[in-house]
Amino acid sequence: MWEILNDTVFKTWISGGPLMFGLAALALVIYGSILQVLIYLRRLKDLRKDEHEWGHWIERPEDSSGLIGDMICYTQRDVDSRKELGFRFEMLNRRLIQPLDRQLQFSNTIVSAAPLLGLLGTVVGMLATFLGLSVSYGGNSLDLVAGGISEALITTQTGLMLAIPAMFFLSSARSQRRDLHYFLTQLEARTFKHYERKGFSDSI
Repeated sequence: MWEILNDTVFKTWISGGPLMFGLAALALVIYGSILQVLIYLRRLKDLRKDEHEWGHWIERPEDSSGLIGDMICYTQRDVDSRKELGFRFEMLNRRLIQPLDRQLQFSNTIVSAAPLLGLLGTVVGMLATFLGLSVSYGGNSLDLVAGGISEALITTQTGLMLAIPAMFFLSSARSQRRDLHYFLTQLEARTFKHYERKGFSDSI
């Protein structure tokens, strides 16, 4: 059974034409890029903790731990002005958000390219089919057109099969990116409020 399945897949692949190799290369780039995003977000899993789990660390940074603790200590260490505190959070956003945004933008671009490359394969296949039809003679014209169209649509099908699962992965990644941005916003607001309660609103 596996031999039959492998033979069918191989024949289908070959019948899709040379652009199938381009789609294969694009698939490696797409899912390699998505894997990088998921690994990056996996490293930031500690940031998904509820506010009550880390809120008290803002007042006592020495009790903090993990990635959140490192971020709290970084933003508060030797801070003597409001401008400096804002700069620390700006740097934190650059380190955490901007690399993720660049990777997501790249992933979105190449995922969008998969159906277009598949469509290009279909157009090329259709042109070849009609060219063959124009020079063919006899009563097998209908069979030629049907077979050619079937083969031409393989690349479009492959492009869609690559893009659709990737879009779900990217949707999940964008959702986690929004959660990360929300966490940083909450941390910044809580930190500024903490310093204001200490009476440093004018000095920082």
